[in-house]
Amino acid sequence: MVKRKRGHAEATDGVHDVTVRKTVTMRSSIVRRVEARTGARDFSAYVDGAVARALAMDDALEILAEAEGRLGPVSDEAMVEAERAWRGE
Repeated sequence: MVKRKRGHAEATDGVHDVTVRKTVTMRSSIVRRVEARTGARDFSAYVDGAVARALAMDDALEILAEAEGRLGPVSDEAMVEAERAWRGE
């Protein structure tokens, strides 16, 4: 995990962004698993990274849906090729 200067986090565009304190409600089982990986001190950084990855995936799915709307569905062959590329094959 990359340590960041307190009060600043890298935004998705590479520019430093200030942090904002928010209160969230999470399942206790998830909290325990995150704390087991990070300790209480790095909890926020771990959750911040997880949300950033989820947002990136959401963006990718939106791009795919838009492309499928314009070009039609992705062929099975193209999906297999994409999956192999994803795995580095």
